Amino acid sequence: MRLKLGSLYSALLLLAGWAVVAPAQIQFDRPKTEPPLPNPYTINVKRDQILNTTREVLKTCSVPLDDNLSKPAEGRFTTKPVVFTKGVTARADLEHYSNLPAREVRNWTQGRYYLEILALPLDEKRSQLQIIAHIQGRDANVLSSEKWIDSPSNGTLEDEILRGLAGKILGLDLSIKGNNRRRMLNCEY
Repeated sequence: MRLKLGSLYSALLLLAGWAVVAPAQIQFDRPKTEPPLPNPYTINVKRDQILNTTREVLKTCSVPLDDNLSKPAEGRFTTKPVVFTKGVTARADLEHYSNLPAREVRNWTQGRYYLEILALPLDEKRSQLQIIAHIQGRDANVLSSEKWIDSPSNGTLEDEILRGLAGKILGLDLSIKGNNRRRMLNCEY
């Protein structure tokens, strides 16, 4: 009888201990992901202020403007391609910002982007800021030379840049909770 009572005690203690630990491992209320900002984003500032801030941020982050494609008088900036990843992390970095083509397995060696930034006036006091990102991956194929392949953006880069630019223009923190930084990839401004 003592053996059964000791076993029962042990089983109850084990069950009580497990009941305390188990809820700590199961997460019932997941933190909600913050939705991306609307793109284009309406801002209560004049278009000139958007253009000046955009020019300043691009210069700070060493992102060169393509003077042939940019039309600042029309509120359009187009950047030259910027390589943002190389080497073994290229595939993971490309997958973070784009939807890679899944037709065949590729050996991604680099990733680059170029941006179109549009400032559209709505009226005297309001404007819209729109970001369009074009992402490309470099494929190293044994049979042919390396070539850049377009990869459709998943909106992550556009949202990151839109939050940073709009936040800088408005003087607010629009970054995703827990981030608290204005950044364009590896550049903080």
